[in-house]
Amino acid sequence: KTMISSYMIMTALATTALAKGSTECRFSEPTGARQCFGAVGQLLMFHLPNKANTEVKLKKDNKYIILKIVKNQIVTQHEEFMNQSELFTNGTFKLGNAMKRHSGDYLLEEFGSNGTFLKEMNVHLEIQALVSKPAVSQMCLSPEQMNISCSSEGDGVEFILTLDGLLLMQTTGHSQSLSSWTASMQSLAGSKPEQDKPSVSNVAISLHGQLTGNLMCRAWNNVSRDETVIHLKSCKAVTSHFPVAAAVRAGVVTLLLLALCLCICRVHKKTRLMTVKEG
Repeated sequence: KTMISSYMIMTALATTALAKGSTECRFSEPTGARQCFGAVGQLLMFHLPNKANTEVKLKKDNKYIILKIVKNQIVTQHEEFMNQSELFTNGTFKLGNAMKRHSGDYLLEEFGSNGTFLKEMNVHLEIQALVSKPAVSQMCLSPEQMNISCSSEGDGVEFILTLDGLLLMQTTGHSQSLSSWTASMQSLAGSKPEQDKPSVSNVAISLHGQLTGNLMCRAWNNVSRDETVIHLKSCKAVTSHFPVAAAVRAGVVTLLLLALCLCICRVHKKTRLMTVKEG
């Protein structure tokens, strides 16, 4: 029989400074490909070329044109962005609050006043849900073995586990251990999660049952991070209560048998008295 001792830290959505800021993707850099990361709910802004005599086209996923700008004036704009976007004279294009549907590959093409192609730039945008505060648990299986698990909500979550500052495991790199252990990582989300619903990731590790100290689990992604620290307690041997329980049960059975014998004796005595009187 296993002994289970759990210490749970409840999850809570992280509120980092990154989430309160803005996601800004620059399309005014030299020709080339760029990556841009942002958190769900942040203000999303594109910095576009700001030249009076040029034409700019911005496409998404090579499917449709988001907008077409001629001489710093919008002449064409996709209906999906029409009610939430705004273009400023400095070339800043505000798209409102970032949502996962904004993720994708953006292509900006710039042309001269005579229609001559000048340059293009590709930007890959990824909008992620913030990581939540990790939930950490300790489960004692025996005095020699314990399991540690850590889970967090968010997109693209990575983990680091340390014990008193010593690295136990890291999901993105090489890891080391204090003793023999096994680790696994899995996503608890469904095969087709809702687009704006964050998935839950979990990592587990097996350690020697007598290890103690401060265990930290840190979760992070490209837009946020958070951590939880618990104090590991050594696993104790299971104290069996079976002998006591068996003795109690034996005593109860003995009392029942004694009561039954008394009842039988009383009935037998009464029967004998009735027989004597009849005689």
